[in-house]
Amino acid sequence: MDDMERYGDYNEVDESPRKSPVLRAIKLIAVVLIFAIIGFLAFRLFTVNYYPKNMKALEYTDALAAHYKEKGGNISVLTQKLKAPYDDEKDGNFFCDHLRVCREAGTLQITLRYNVSLSKEFKQDLGCDVDMENQELFTFRLWRSGDQQYVGTLAYVEWDSFMMYRYVKLVFEDVDFSVLENSAKEDKPNWLMLDIHVDGVQYKDKKTKEWLDKEFKILVYENREEWYHFKEYKLSKSEVPK
Repeated sequence: MDDMERYGDYNEVDESPRKSPVLRAIKLIAVVLIFAIIGFLAFRLFTVNYYPKNMKALEYTDALAAHYKEKGGNISVLTQKLKAPYDDEKDGNFFCDHLRVCREAGTLQITLRYNVSLSKEFKQDLGCDVDMENQELFTFRLWRSGDQQYVGTLAYVEWDSFMMYRYVKLVFEDVDFSVLENSAKEDKPNWLMLDIHVDGVQYKDKKTKEWLDKEFKILVYENREEWYHFKEYKLSKSEVPK
């Protein structure tokens, strides 16, 4: 038996089986779906945490500008990461971030964010027909838990938007922080909560069957710093009184 008989003809090459076009299409679709899902999640993460630059910048009201001038620019502005930045843990209708506090000037700044889809949710859940694009429907106040009073004066309001989100920067003046500081010395918790009232958003009381205004409150200042630690907010070069 010669070598050719033993090993066969080396010039004979079997053709590789052709891949199924259906299988290739399935693989391509799977890859596209994976990247689409990753892109969607990245986009959602970005939009959920996004605030326009002007919504984060320190705003100088008359009181804060006068304090800045009096101190020669050497002012103390505090901030903190809110541990409960929403009005409701389950529904999460409204969210707050970018707290700016100057105790000596009696000013507190916070930025509120919400999704315009709340119009549909309020219609579905509460039967309330409201236009969340109508800024005139909103009333904002600061509520103090210790004596259960509304405090401060809303001195500045600025609106902005990005895609489906709406933002509003709020600055309150004449806030007496000494009440909160004294409560802290007495080891008594005392909060400032942002009260958000939307005209027309009501719910029906199960007992009295009366229609009552729906309340939305977000904790924006807690006097127990061991729980809600404050830190110094560093002013940028552009954050100076105009």
